Amino acid sequence: MTACSKNFADKKTVINSGSDLLKLNSEICNKYKSNKLNTFGCGSAISSDLEVSRTKALLNAKVNVADIVGSSILKSEKQSRSETIKGIKSTYKTTEENKILETSLNNYQVVFTKTFKQGNQFRTYTVIKYENQS
Repeated sequence: MTACSKNFADKKTVINSGSDLLKLNSEICNKYKSNKLNTFGCGSAISSDLEVSRTKALLNAKVNVADIVGSSILKSEKQSRSETIKGIKSTYKTTEENKILETSLNNYQVVFTKTFKQGNQFRTYTVIKYENQS
């Protein structure tokens, strides 16, 4: 292979379509796979301000890691029956909630960050690596 084999994200500077966005998202976020030693988080954000875009993307990456290393799922179910003139009325309600607990992500590393122009705005992708505690 020649030097032309660079990936799409390396060559791209402007996002022109939804197809470009999906391809970039897939290429960047799927490149980094979590394992027993490391958890990776991919964040993306768009803003008319470059620095806001970068800050939001980093925060999204941190939230994605925190969701993996420090979250809990809460589920509640409720079933009720009542009798009316027309018969028995039965209702069922279930609620699932993902709570991200306060999580310390000390010593994470930014392993990828790149900003693209998308229309009149900036879209930044940031990937962080967090070493799992043993």
